[in-house]
Amino acid sequence: MFKQRDKQMTFIDTDTICEELLPPDNFYRKFREIITPLVQDDTFSNMYAMDNGRPAIPPSLLAMATILQFYRNLSDREIERACMYDLEIKYALGLRIDERPFDHSSLYDFRSRLLEHGKEKQVFDKILNKLVESGLIKRNEIQRIDATHIIADIAIPTVITLVKKGIYEILKPLQKRHLSILEQIKTQIDLSEYTKKEVNRTDAGKDDRERRKRRMVKVVNDALTLLKYVGDIKDDKILERRVELLKRALQEQVEFDAQGDAQEKDNKDKPRDILISPIDPDARYGAKSR
Repeated sequence: MFKQRDKQMTFIDTDTICEELLPPDNFYRKFREIITPLVQDDTFSNMYAMDNGRPAIPPSLLAMATILQFYRNLSDREIERACMYDLEIKYALGLRIDERPFDHSSLYDFRSRLLEHGKEKQVFDKILNKLVESGLIKRNEIQRIDATHIIADIAIPTVITLVKKGIYEILKPLQKRHLSILEQIKTQIDLSEYTKKEVNRTDAGKDDRERRKRRMVKVVNDALTLLKYVGDIKDDKILERRVELLKRALQEQVEFDAQGDAQEKDNKDKPRDILISPIDPDARYGAKSR
Protein backbone atom coordinates (compact mmCIF):
# COMPACT_ATOMS: atom_id res chain seq x y z
CA MET A 1 0.00 0.00 0.00
CA PHE A 2 1.25 3.51 -0.87
CA LYS A 3 2.58 5.52 2.07
CA GLN A 4 4.09 8.99 2.17
CA ARG A 5 6.90 10.01 4.50
CA ASP A 6 5.98 11.46 7.87
CA LYS A 7 9.21 12.42 9.58
CA GLN A 8 9.11 13.14 13.32
CA MET A 9 12.03 15.11 14.73
CA THR A 10 13.91 14.29 17.94
CA PHE A 11 16.54 16.14 19.94
CA ILE A 12 19.19 13.72 18.66
CA ASP A 13 18.13 14.04 15.05
CA THR A 14 20.73 14.14 12.27
CA ASP A 15 19.38 17.57 11.33
CA THR A 16 20.52 18.94 14.68
CA ILE A 17 23.93 17.25 14.62
CA CYS A 18 24.96 17.40 10.97
CA GLU A 19 23.95 21.00 10.30
CA GLU A 20 27.01 21.98 12.33
CA LEU A 21 29.24 19.11 11.26
CA LEU A 22 28.94 19.22 7.48
CA PRO A 23 30.56 22.08 5.53
CA PRO A 24 28.56 23.93 2.84
CA ASP A 25 30.26 22.07 -0.02
CA ASN A 26 29.74 18.61 1.49
CA PHE A 27 28.26 16.22 -1.08
CA TYR A 28 25.57 14.89 1.28
CA ARG A 29 24.46 18.39 2.24
CA LYS A 30 24.20 19.32 -1.44
CA PHE A 31 22.37 16.06 -2.15
CA ARG A 32 19.79 16.91 0.47
CA GLU A 33 19.41 20.49 -0.75
CA ILE A 34 19.20 19.74 -4.49
CA ILE A 35 18.01 16.16 -4.95
CA THR A 36 15.57 15.65 -2.08
CA PRO A 37 13.02 18.25 -3.30
CA LEU A 38 12.95 16.53 -6.70
CA VAL A 39 12.03 13.08 -5.43
CA GLN A 40 8.49 13.13 -4.06
CA ASP A 41 6.30 10.21 -3.04
CA ASP A 42 3.50 11.27 -5.40
CA THR A 43 5.78 10.54 -8.37
CA PHE A 44 5.53 6.84 -7.53
CA SER A 45 1.91 6.64 -6.37
CA ASN A 46 0.70 4.57 -9.35
CA MET A 47 3.27 1.88 -8.50
CA TYR A 48 1.37 0.91 -5.34
CA ALA A 49 -2.15 0.02 -4.27
CA MET A 50 -3.75 2.97 -2.49
CA ASP A 51 -6.09 1.25 -0.06
CA ASN A 52 -4.98 -2.32 0.67
CA GLY A 53 -1.98 -4.29 1.83
CA ARG A 54 0.68 -3.36 4.36
CA PRO A 55 1.93 0.26 4.24
CA ALA A 56 4.92 0.38 1.91
CA ILE A 57 8.21 2.06 2.73
CA PRO A 58 7.97 5.61 1.32
CA PRO A 59 9.13 5.31 -2.31
CA SER A 60 10.94 8.66 -2.23
CA LEU A 61 13.20 7.27 0.50
CA LEU A 62 13.96 4.15 -1.54
CA ALA A 63 14.62 6.23 -4.66
CA MET A 64 17.13 8.49 -2.91
CA ALA A 65 18.76 5.54 -1.16
CA THR A 66 19.16 3.89 -4.56
CA ILE A 67 20.91 6.99 -5.94
CA LEU A 68 23.31 7.05 -2.97
CA GLN A 69 23.83 3.31 -3.32
CA PHE A 70 25.16 3.75 -6.84
CA TYR A 71 27.17 6.83 -5.84
CA ARG A 72 28.92 4.84 -3.10
CA ASN A 73 29.07 1.59 -5.14
CA LEU A 74 27.35 -0.40 -2.38
CA SER A 75 25.41 -3.64 -2.47
CA ASP A 76 21.81 -3.75 -1.22
CA ARG A 77 22.95 -5.09 2.15
CA GLU A 78 25.70 -2.48 2.41
CA ILE A 79 23.37 0.46 1.75
CA GLU A 80 20.92 -1.01 4.27
CA ARG A 81 23.71 -0.92 6.87
CA ALA A 82 24.82 2.56 5.80
CA CYS A 83 21.28 3.85 6.30
CA MET A 84 21.43 2.56 9.88
CA TYR A 85 24.90 3.69 10.94
CA ASP A 86 26.34 6.29 8.52
CA LEU A 87 25.56 9.84 9.70
CA GLU A 88 26.13 11.44 6.29
CA ILE A 89 23.78 8.97 4.61
CA LYS A 90 21.18 9.47 7.34
CA TYR A 91 21.42 13.25 6.96
CA ALA A 92 21.14 13.10 3.16
CA LEU A 93 18.01 10.94 3.46
CA GLY A 94 16.49 12.86 6.37
CA LEU A 95 16.55 9.87 8.72
CA ARG A 96 16.49 9.94 12.51
CA ILE A 97 19.61 8.64 14.23
CA ASP A 98 17.65 5.76 15.77
CA GLU A 99 15.81 4.93 12.55
CA ARG A 100 16.20 1.58 10.76
CA PRO A 101 14.46 2.54 7.53
CA PHE A 102 14.20 -0.61 5.40
CA ASP A 103 15.40 -4.13 4.73
CA HIS A 104 17.72 -4.62 1.75
CA SER A 105 15.07 -6.74 0.01
CA SER A 106 12.87 -3.63 -0.29
CA LEU A 107 15.37 -2.13 -2.74
CA TYR A 108 15.02 -5.04 -5.13
CA ASP A 109 11.22 -4.76 -4.97
CA PHE A 110 11.42 -1.01 -5.58
CA ARG A 111 13.68 -1.40 -8.63
CA SER A 112 11.32 -4.01 -10.03
CA ARG A 113 8.36 -1.64 -9.62
CA LEU A 114 10.32 1.18 -11.30
CA LEU A 115 11.01 -0.95 -14.36
CA GLU A 116 7.50 -2.38 -14.46
CA HIS A 117 5.94 1.10 -14.50
CA GLY A 118 8.60 2.84 -16.61
CA LYS A 119 9.51 5.34 -13.89
CA GLU A 120 13.29 4.94 -13.93
CA LYS A 121 13.84 7.36 -16.85
CA GLN A 122 11.45 9.96 -15.45
CA VAL A 123 13.34 10.26 -12.15
CA PHE A 124 16.75 10.11 -13.84
CA ASP A 125 15.96 12.90 -16.32
CA LYS A 126 14.56 15.18 -13.62
CA ILE A 127 17.71 14.82 -11.52
CA LEU A 128 20.01 15.38 -14.51
CA ASN A 129 18.20 18.53 -15.57
CA LYS A 130 18.37 19.96 -12.06
CA LEU A 131 22.10 19.23 -11.79
CA VAL A 132 22.66 21.08 -15.07
CA GLU A 133 20.54 24.04 -13.93
CA SER A 134 22.46 24.18 -10.65
CA GLY A 135 25.80 24.26 -12.45
CA LEU A 136 27.08 21.11 -10.75
CA ILE A 137 27.58 19.43 -14.10
CA LYS A 138 27.80 20.79 -17.64
CA ARG A 139 25.26 19.86 -20.26
CA ASN A 140 27.88 18.25 -22.49
CA GLU A 141 28.96 16.02 -19.61
CA ILE A 142 25.68 14.13 -19.59
CA GLN A 143 25.78 10.59 -20.94
CA ARG A 144 22.67 8.52 -21.24
CA ILE A 145 22.47 4.77 -21.47
CA ASP A 146 19.56 3.10 -23.17
CA ALA A 147 19.87 -0.65 -22.95
CA THR A 148 17.78 -3.64 -22.03
CA HIS A 149 20.62 -4.99 -19.94
CA ILE A 150 23.66 -3.60 -18.17
CA ILE A 151 27.01 -5.37 -18.39
CA ALA A 152 28.26 -6.08 -14.90
CA ASP A 153 31.66 -5.16 -13.49
CA ILE A 154 33.29 -7.96 -15.44
CA ALA A 155 34.94 -8.59 -18.76
CA ILE A 156 34.79 -12.37 -18.52
CA PRO A 157 37.63 -12.34 -15.98
CA THR A 158 40.25 -15.03 -15.73
CA VAL A 159 40.31 -17.04 -12.53
CA ILE A 160 43.43 -15.12 -11.48
CA THR A 161 41.66 -11.77 -11.96
CA LEU A 162 38.56 -13.01 -10.16
CA VAL A 163 40.55 -14.09 -7.10
CA LYS A 164 42.58 -10.85 -7.11
CA LYS A 165 39.37 -8.82 -7.13
CA GLY A 166 38.04 -10.92 -4.27
CA ILE A 167 41.19 -10.17 -2.27
CA TYR A 168 40.93 -6.44 -3.06
CA GLU A 169 37.30 -6.30 -1.89
CA ILE A 170 38.32 -7.79 1.48
CA LEU A 171 41.26 -5.42 1.89
CA LYS A 172 38.97 -2.36 1.63
CA PRO A 173 37.05 -2.94 4.90
CA LEU A 174 40.28 -4.05 6.59
CA GLN A 175 41.79 -0.67 5.70
CA LYS A 176 38.80 1.12 7.24
CA ARG A 177 38.07 -0.92 10.35
CA HIS A 178 40.75 -3.53 11.06
CA LEU A 179 44.13 -1.88 10.64
CA SER A 180 45.91 -4.11 13.17
CA ILE A 181 44.92 -7.21 11.17
CA LEU A 182 45.94 -5.50 7.94
CA GLU A 183 49.40 -4.75 9.33
CA GLN A 184 49.88 -8.43 10.10
CA ILE A 185 48.76 -9.39 6.59
CA LYS A 186 51.29 -6.98 5.07
CA THR A 187 54.09 -9.10 6.51
CA GLN A 188 52.82 -12.12 4.57
CA ILE A 189 51.41 -10.70 1.32
CA ASP A 190 52.70 -8.10 -1.14
CA LEU A 191 49.65 -5.85 -1.17
CA SER A 192 50.99 -3.74 -4.04
CA GLU A 193 49.54 -6.40 -6.35
CA TYR A 194 46.06 -5.82 -4.95
CA THR A 195 45.52 -2.10 -5.52
CA LYS A 196 42.54 -0.94 -7.57
CA LYS A 197 44.78 -0.28 -10.56
CA GLU A 198 46.41 -3.70 -10.42
CA VAL A 199 43.28 -5.79 -9.95
CA ASN A 200 41.55 -4.01 -12.83
CA ARG A 201 44.49 -4.42 -15.16
CA THR A 202 43.40 -6.50 -18.15
CA ASP A 203 45.29 -9.76 -18.44
CA ALA A 204 47.42 -9.70 -21.55
CA GLY A 205 46.57 -13.30 -22.31
CA LYS A 206 50.05 -13.91 -23.72
CA ASP A 207 51.71 -15.52 -20.71
CA ASP A 208 53.21 -18.89 -21.33
CA ARG A 209 51.67 -21.82 -19.56
CA GLU A 210 54.31 -22.05 -16.84
CA ARG A 211 54.07 -18.35 -16.00
CA ARG A 212 50.26 -18.52 -15.75
CA LYS A 213 50.63 -21.50 -13.47
CA ARG A 214 53.04 -19.61 -11.18
CA ARG A 215 50.69 -16.61 -11.08
CA MET A 216 47.75 -18.85 -10.21
CA VAL A 217 49.66 -20.52 -7.37
CA LYS A 218 50.77 -17.19 -5.92
CA VAL A 219 47.39 -15.50 -6.07
CA VAL A 220 45.54 -18.48 -4.58
CA ASN A 221 48.14 -18.80 -1.81
CA ASP A 222 47.71 -15.09 -1.06
CA ALA A 223 43.94 -15.59 -0.89
CA LEU A 224 44.29 -18.54 1.50
CA THR A 225 46.70 -16.55 3.69
CA LEU A 226 44.28 -13.64 3.79
CA LEU A 227 41.37 -15.90 4.75
CA LYS A 228 43.34 -17.26 7.71
CA TYR A 229 43.80 -13.77 9.13
CA VAL A 230 40.22 -12.60 8.71
CA GLY A 231 38.51 -15.81 9.81
CA ASP A 232 38.09 -14.73 13.42
CA ILE A 233 36.77 -11.22 12.76
CA LYS A 234 33.18 -10.96 13.98
CA ASP A 235 30.37 -8.40 13.78
CA ASP A 236 31.41 -6.98 10.41
CA LYS A 237 28.70 -8.01 7.99
CA ILE A 238 30.27 -6.35 4.97
CA LEU A 239 33.57 -8.13 5.55
CA GLU A 240 31.85 -11.46 6.23
CA ARG A 241 29.93 -11.21 2.96
CA ARG A 242 33.09 -10.52 0.96
CA VAL A 243 34.96 -13.33 2.67
CA GLU A 244 32.20 -15.74 1.68
CA LEU A 245 32.38 -14.56 -1.94
CA LEU A 246 36.15 -15.17 -2.09
CA LYS A 247 35.70 -18.61 -0.55
CA ARG A 248 33.02 -19.36 -3.11
CA ALA A 249 35.25 -18.28 -6.01
CA LEU A 250 38.04 -20.55 -4.80
CA GLN A 251 35.71 -23.49 -4.22
CA GLU A 252 34.04 -23.21 -7.63
CA GLN A 253 37.07 -22.51 -9.81
CA VAL A 254 40.22 -23.85 -8.13
CA GLU A 255 41.55 -27.30 -7.34
CA PHE A 256 44.95 -28.59 -6.21
CA ASP A 257 47.26 -31.01 -7.98
CA ALA A 258 49.27 -33.84 -6.43
CA GLN A 259 52.00 -31.39 -5.36
CA GLY A 260 49.44 -29.17 -3.63
CA ASP A 261 49.69 -26.38 -6.19
CA ALA A 262 46.56 -24.49 -7.24
CA GLN A 263 45.19 -24.92 -10.75
CA GLU A 264 42.00 -24.01 -12.56
CA LYS A 265 39.27 -26.62 -12.69
CA ASP A 266 38.08 -28.00 -15.99
CA ASN A 267 34.94 -26.23 -17.17
CA LYS A 268 32.97 -29.47 -16.84
CA ASP A 269 33.79 -29.55 -13.13
CA LYS A 270 32.60 -25.99 -12.47
CA PRO A 271 29.01 -25.33 -11.31
CA ARG A 272 26.56 -23.92 -13.84
CA ASP A 273 25.59 -20.92 -11.69
CA ILE A 274 29.20 -19.85 -11.23
CA LEU A 275 30.35 -16.66 -9.53
CA ILE A 276 32.03 -14.35 -12.04
CA SER A 277 32.26 -11.09 -10.09
CA PRO A 278 32.90 -10.52 -6.35
CA ILE A 279 31.52 -6.99 -6.81
CA ASP A 280 28.28 -8.05 -8.47
CA PRO A 281 27.56 -11.63 -7.36
CA ASP A 282 24.31 -11.65 -9.34
CA ALA A 283 26.16 -11.17 -12.64
CA ARG A 284 26.06 -14.12 -15.01
CA TYR A 285 27.59 -15.10 -18.31
CA GLY A 286 25.35 -14.39 -21.26
CA ALA A 287 25.26 -15.12 -24.97
CA LYS A 288 22.93 -14.17 -27.80
CA SER A 289 20.90 -16.96 -29.29
CA ARG A 290 20.37 -17.31 -33.01
